[in-house]
Amino acid sequence: MRMPRFFTASLLAGALGFLPSPSPAADSKPVLVFAAKATAGIAEEMGKAFSESSGVPVRVSSGGTPDLARRILEGEPADIFIAAGISNLARLQLAGMVDEQTTYLWIRSRLVVIAPSQTAGALSSSQEIADPRFRRLALADAEVPLGISSRQSLTHDRLWEVLLPRIVRLTDGPSVLTSVESGAADLGIVYASDARTSSRVKIVLELPEEGHKPIQFFVALVAHTGASPATRSFLDFLKSETARRRLIEAGFIPAFP
Repeated sequence: MRMPRFFTASLLAGALGFLPSPSPAADSKPVLVFAAKATAGIAEEMGKAFSESSGVPVRVSSGGTPDLARRILEGEPADIFIAAGISNLARLQLAGMVDEQTTYLWIRSRLVVIAPSQTAGALSSSQEIADPRFRRLALADAEVPLGISSRQSLTHDRLWEVLLPRIVRLTDGPSVLTSVESGAADLGIVYASDARTSSRVKIVLELPEEGHKPIQFFVALVAHTGASPATRSFLDFLKSETARRRLIEAGFIPAFP
């Protein structure tokens, strides 16, 4: 994956933490992380683990990837950006805000169909989603990555038009999860990592990855003055063996070597 090298020497030095003889106070300056909403929980967990071992706090702000990219472009400070997909990173690349050498594919995710935990049995295939007993199917909004991937998967399996009258559109993955938990929806489609966070739903089907574009999350170092000296250390921690174990436990698929 080729990315233009736009960093000036001074910005790169600051972003990577190559600062001369930092004081103890400077060493503990928080690492500021912008994380795509689907990765907020695991980013918080990684930040806590890093802080426990290093003494440096990590502050995570989450939201939609396009909105987070806009905030960075407008000058809001962030040291590390965890982005859903590569397209929004391209805007930052063109503006000289991320570095080719430190950007990498961090994790992949997969889609699962969930049902209330008391639902009997699993589904044998995606075609069973169209069974008349399932009257309401909760999906994330069409403008967010989860909603886009859900539609691609259902379209691939020739189910979109059939299910359209039953679809309930909600804001995001957590909203889909809540809808299924409460019984307002009979089924929902979320990331596997979302499903792992609730004991009130169960996974009844894993949707095949070939049915949608890859669900990928990238980590990028953001160029700005005043970055935490610990930024590079946290960037490396995100692809450590400790991080790998925690990602797998959370339902993600580590994509780094």
